[in-house]
Amino acid sequence: MNPTAPFARNDTLIDETFVQHPDSAEQTVLRAVRTWLRPRCDASARSESWRGVLAEAGLAADGIDQFALLMTTLCRASCRPLDTRCRCASELAKDEGSLLQVIALLQSTRSEAAVQLLNDWLPMPSVSGMLKTARWFAIALLDAGLRLSHRARRVTYMH
Repeated sequence: MNPTAPFARNDTLIDETFVQHPDSAEQTVLRAVRTWLRPRCDASARSESWRGVLAEAGLAADGIDQFALLMTTLCRASCRPLDTRCRCASELAKDEGSLLQVIALLQSTRSEAAVQLLNDWLPMPSVSGMLKTARWFAIALLDAGLRLSHRARRVTYMH
């Protein structure tokens, strides 16, 4: 019997117990994305402003505008409705995880990996525009002191 067998799986990170839970920077972006797409929380029937979420996190006005451009570009580029959850949900949807990953890769100057992820996710003609807007927003987040981590994320899929 191999005592390390339970830890040999690729998706297990022993030193990152809470890897499936977004950190505070990721929570800010996630809340803004979910609020952009669903201003009213399905559970609490409470409205929230995505602009308020980003301003509260310290983003400047141009960073908030870059987020609006990012979301507009993403919604136009996608061939289907974006896979997202309600603001009160704790798990990540596939598209939410992909967006967080793209931003994290761009913040760590790994543009080639970000392009690859975008190519796997969006139609080819929209990748260049999405890359530009995501890069601008990633920089705005860094300017506000919000750094996203490039890491494995557990996501749930819509069926």
